[in-house]
Amino acid sequence: MRILITGGFGNVGMATVDEAVSRGHSVEVFDQRTKRTEAAARRYGGRLAAVHYGDIRKADDLARIMPGFEAVIHLAALIPPATENSPDLCQAINVTGTANVISAIRACPRAPALVYVSSVSIMGPTQHLERLITVDDPINPTDNYSLSKAEGERLTRASLTDFCIVRLAAVIPAAVNLGSQIPVLKLLFDMPLGARCEVVMDLDVATALVNACEDLHSHGLTRGKTLILGGGRANGCQVKTDDLVRSLFSAVGLSMPDPSLFNPDPDGYYLDWYDTDESERLLRFQRHSFDQISAALAGHFGPVKPLIRGFAPFIKPWIERMSPRYHATRRRKAADGAPSSGTVSGPG
Repeated sequence: MRILITGGFGNVGMATVDEAVSRGHSVEVFDQRTKRTEAAARRYGGRLAAVHYGDIRKADDLARIMPGFEAVIHLAALIPPATENSPDLCQAINVTGTANVISAIRACPRAPALVYVSSVSIMGPTQHLERLITVDDPINPTDNYSLSKAEGERLTRASLTDFCIVRLAAVIPAAVNLGSQIPVLKLLFDMPLGARCEVVMDLDVATALVNACEDLHSHGLTRGKTLILGGGRANGCQVKTDDLVRSLFSAVGLSMPDPSLFNPDPDGYYLDWYDTDESERLLRFQRHSFDQISAALAGHFGPVKPLIRGFAPFIKPWIERMSPRYHATRRRKAADGAPSSGTVSGPG
């Protein structure tokens, strides 16, 4: 099958490219031209059928390449925190860009199927419900990112018939590029430590996306469906945020930041636990447990852990300063007579 993957050189994108190529599909990538994406393209050598550099905000860049594909996986998107810092850019990439993908599909003599990648963020805060969240629950987008993804879903349903929408839970990459993840660190402090949080490995997301393409091309059981991609309860991927954050910091050789730096509102963020029974039945993607995800991260950072531990007295305070509660916490500790130091955290 000839598959186009937009945003194919992002974290989830590259996992998806790898999965599709390994199955023998003819894979082409559409992405912006940067030093990073050019390096990613070189990594694949001749394994990709083609690489198309362009701007998703420009309809012509998509229209000229779209004919002939049998499926499109639309991953290209601006993500937080960039979406909240640049609302106009978020609208241009996530909404106008999606509209351009759909228009290019509709203009084809034989329109390819679309797998539109959305986010559970469009469900809004749901911790108060104290149950598994389903795709039938009403959406409640609360920020630029979730609003843009909700609009992308609406455009897809209104314009196409051969599509599948997938909403991603918290995706953990098997191999993390620290440079690209530094802006995301600040988001961790928005997450209440006691809240429910479901994770899924990027490799499993890639499996689901390619399976969706193959199904749309054959049986069509996923056609018109909206499915949630989470790691699942059986795999131990329904965790508390505290477990997730500890695992992430442990993987790089750091201890947990001070809990007071995190969002204290249990219903103050938009992750939760999800009913993924139908998604797993149709897409068969839940292959990695939370323990396996944690072990993969720890293994990835194993060679640099001693170096990170050695610089922990400098790295950890730098990370903690990303919390919007950092200065308030320091003032409170000073008022309580706690020793002043470069970090608000206790030992360990």
